[in-house]
Amino acid sequence: ADLDDESNDAEKGADQFEESLDDVADSADKAESMVSKLASGLKGGLVAGFKGIAGAAAGVVTAFLASAEASAEYIEDMGKLETAFTSAGHTAEVAQESYRGMVGILGETDQSVEAVNHLAKLTQSEEELAQWTDIAAGIYGTFGDSLPLEGLTEAANETAKVAAVTGPLADALNWAGVSEDAFNNILAACNDEQERSTLITSTLTRLYGEAGQTYQEVNGDLIASRQAQSDLNSA
Repeated sequence: ADLDDESNDAEKGADQFEESLDDVADSADKAESMVSKLASGLKGGLVAGFKGIAGAAAGVVTAFLASAEASAEYIEDMGKLETAFTSAGHTAEVAQESYRGMVGILGETDQSVEAVNHLAKLTQSEEELAQWTDIAAGIYGTFGDSLPLEGLTEAANETAKVAAVTGPLADALNWAGVSEDAFNNILAACNDEQERSTLITSTLTRLYGEAGQTYQEVNGDLIASRQAQSDLNSA
């Protein structure tokens, strides 16, 4: 609403500015030394030029208003990301680094934020977060969208809490030849949630870490392009 009001004010201002060009023209002789590189007929072209600028400005405002919803969604996603990580004891910088790693693989903001947010509580260090980037790349490179990463990280988080394999984590284990029942027995032998989290991370790193590193090497240009686009969105 404020932007809409400012747009109307800008249009009125453009009219007032146009009326002021005559006053500018009266002072043109004094400014001539500052615009020596401009053609002597510039003064007459200013009116048309500023009319074009005013029209372009109105177009920019319209485009910005049209993008407001998308911008609001992006800001909300980044707020969720920072909240999840800082409340779990990580820094905002670590949150952004983890997000960049995930969005480079997935190329999609909402899905990447959701996937990484579950890792905030699952992991205890930047090293474990980095391992999950390799895990995510390995699973995505192997199974694509058939094993959604946001579902996997949610299931890993839940499994660490309840000490029993849940959801897509079962697929990630079974499809790599690891028995779900055998893994549940190992989970039961852990002393607490932190040990279970470390077990899940280390097991998936062993199963998919190498494939993840290979995927990132082979698709380095694509990943860098997605991260660059994400940086531009952030800016």
